[in-house]
Amino acid sequence: MAVAALSIERTANEVARALVRVTARDQAVRLTLPLLYPGGAMVGVEISRLRSGFLVSDTGSARREAGLLGGEKAFQRIAVEVAKRFGIRFDHNMMFDLDVPEDHLVPAVMAVANAAKTAVENTALHLATTEHADHRAFLWDRLQIVFGTSFSREPVSFKGASSESYDFDAAVKAQDHLTLFQVVTPNANSVNSAVTKFLDVRDLGDTAPHRVSVVISKDRTPRLLVLGRTSRILPVDATDDQYRLAA
Repeated sequence: MAVAALSIERTANEVARALVRVTARDQAVRLTLPLLYPGGAMVGVEISRLRSGFLVSDTGSARREAGLLGGEKAFQRIAVEVAKRFGIRFDHNMMFDLDVPEDHLVPAVMAVANAAKTAVENTALHLATTEHADHRAFLWDRLQIVFGTSFSREPVSFKGASSESYDFDAAVKAQDHLTLFQVVTPNANSVNSAVTKFLDVRDLGDTAPHRVSVVISKDRTPRLLVLGRTSRILPVDATDDQYRLAA
């Protein structure tokens, strides 16, 4: 029994060492932690010795990750709020905690790492929301041109077979039936959301409205075949006739 316990402990220690990488240089140590930014990079935190205590920082990696997403401007605002929530600081370059006593290093590392990750995640969410709103406005312009008074420039709510109510980007009443439109951007979350909505609506059977996924980039949209089982696929830049046929 004791041998088995030692074996499990040894295995656990090996897993722990694999999860956290430690790199030392000069008077600083960098910890690469088992946390991921939205882009897939691992979150890193650096510990540097000061005259009084330690500096714990992300060395600006969160800002750089947000920049790769195209959201550095939004990140500057979001990071200030996130840093305050985690009880650390942000100086428009890096997330950090200053003059940290040695016995407070663990919570400081946790705070900086989670703040960095959260700030980039919130930036990505902000960008996705803004991008979706822009594409929806473009869709409304197209539908207004194609369908005229049959279309109203506002999102609509519709109940599926489960009685759950879903928000759709647009609806058109044409030829005695209703068609629901949903903008789908090229990321898994957008596709999954559309599939969930359309699947529940499809389950209404003969009374189900027509369903159209307006894809921003067909080539880059993941799980396109799954999406196509629940709705018609329509490129956002389709012709007027293609919009009419889809409805």
